[in-house]
Amino acid sequence: MSVETRQAASGYSSAYESGIAGAPYAAIEHAVAAESLASHDIDEAMRARAASPVAVLIPGAPGQAVAVGPAEWLLAVGPQLVLYNKDDVTRRPLRSLLDDEELYAVDNGPATGLVVCDEAGCTACALTPARLRSRTAGYLCGLAQGAVDAAVRRVQDRVQFDRPIGSNQTVAFQLAALTARLAAVHALGEHVSARIESGQAEADPAGEASRLLAASAELAVEASAAGLHLHGAFGLRSDQDAQRRYRKACAFSVRHGTAARLRQAGSTRREGSR
Repeated sequence: MSVETRQAASGYSSAYESGIAGAPYAAIEHAVAAESLASHDIDEAMRARAASPVAVLIPGAPGQAVAVGPAEWLLAVGPQLVLYNKDDVTRRPLRSLLDDEELYAVDNGPATGLVVCDEAGCTACALTPARLRSRTAGYLCGLAQGAVDAAVRRVQDRVQFDRPIGSNQTVAFQLAALTARLAAVHALGEHVSARIESGQAEADPAGEASRLLAASAELAVEASAAGLHLHGAFGLRSDQDAQRRYRKACAFSVRHGTAARLRQAGSTRREGSR
């Protein structure tokens, strides 16, 4: 395994572990932005500007993009890789399901950013959206794993009719099915991430990452919803991770679009590469 492949596996695994712990998602995108900037030959002045956390701008409603978490700099990923200072754009806090992370609508229309790369067919630029999606998938898969792990513990302690609810076959089978799907999606995530970084992915690596993210997003919402249900009313308390995982899964499962749109994007890219 090459150094790049090991780094990719490390990036995906780090996102997965962050999801299990329910850590803030913003750090995932900050890391990808830093890698994207480091892969380009930028001058020292720009490197100094990007030394602080850099948020990623993902297209949202027409005319605006969405960034997660406060950051001094914002990186727009698209045909051009452009770095904006937060003071040069218009930011507006968005209402969301989250209580520990902030989302911002960003209008960068009139701003003149620092063009990091405008080279057509740049490999590093093509890898950036693929990395974002594969690591978001890792984070969501981790959220699902954390939800299932917590649910397994809860059903052993939650007693109804004088016995733990985990002894009921319906509950046990539901958790077993989720565990099997989690193992499969996580293994796929490690495989896809390694392929993307090693250059073995399709002509457009974002296609594979899109399909992976679609599967992970659906699984995260389903697993966290099941975990919340198995916790009962106790899981709805503000100090409980069950409801927090569910809200995170709902918020970030659509960060790059719905699962249907992600699958459509992945399918279109696959057909176009034939």
